[in-house]
Amino acid sequence: MNKVRQALVFADHSQFYIQDIDGQMAAEADEGYDWPEAWSEDAVAVYRIGLDGPCSIAIGAARSDHVETTLRVHGGEPRLVEAEHIVEADLTVPSGVVHVFGCMELPGPEHRVEIPAGQYRIRVSHVPCGPPPVPVKALEEGPHFRYQLDLWPCAEVSGVAVIRQGKGF
Repeated sequence: MNKVRQALVFADHSQFYIQDIDGQMAAEADEGYDWPEAWSEDAVAVYRIGLDGPCSIAIGAARSDHVETTLRVHGGEPRLVEAEHIVEADLTVPSGVVHVFGCMELPGPEHRVEIPAGQYRIRVSHVPCGPPPVPVKALEEGPHFRYQLDLWPCAEVSGVAVIRQGKGF
């Protein structure tokens, strides 16, 4: 099942998303939907991800700027990569489609990755790197990271787990 999608996304407000758009919209349409506090104190200071719902995760970036992303879909849990910060969480994908996109971007076909519908574990790794390889004007000062998103099917939800705690941005 190994799939790879690399993209440069605009992390406006220092965040971007991985989301099953149809699944998240269905969850939000439910009158009993309990809106999570995505960017709690722990989400900002410890996890660096915001849980927007069962089908959506906001990934905190070190800067409001264009950032490199790599989405890798695996058949089972992958090995850890060398990274400054690593966190894992659960992601439900009922539609079989995830999008990786900036929070001010309209998700389009270029953001779309088809995977089998189901429950997934996601590992977000903040891998230090240089500026993006394409000429973009830096919008903010700060460190550059490539955000590696490893996704694999899982049988149970496990909550958020910090695997490696990085230094503060």
